Amino acid sequence: MLSIIGAALCTAMGLLGVLAPHRAARLVSIQPIGGLGVSEIRATYGGLFLAMGVTCLVIQSPDAYLIAGASWIGAGLLRFPSLVLDKGSFPKALGGAALELTIGALLLTGAA
Repeated sequence: MLSIIGAALCTAMGLLGVLAPHRAARLVSIQPIGGLGVSEIRATYGGLFLAMGVTCLVIQSPDAYLIAGASWIGAGLLRFPSLVLDKGSFPKALGGAALELTIGALLLTGAA
């Protein structure tokens, strides 16, 4: 059940990227430049997340949950060195890490 919540959150994040790319860009503090920039947000923050979430929901494979969960965990963990290396915004980066680690952990419950 927890893995389904993680997959649903992943899917929702993907839908945000596909349907509202400018809103998704503001959420992660980036600015798309021109049509290519908007396309990149739709593809990465939309298509990638949407495909991961829907794949987990549809095929219910432990391997799919493992890959999706590991991807979210990887993103969350890399926020920490980025705080130092990139002088990231501390409160917002921690919030992003918390969200990514939570989604990743939820997804990994389906890998067992």
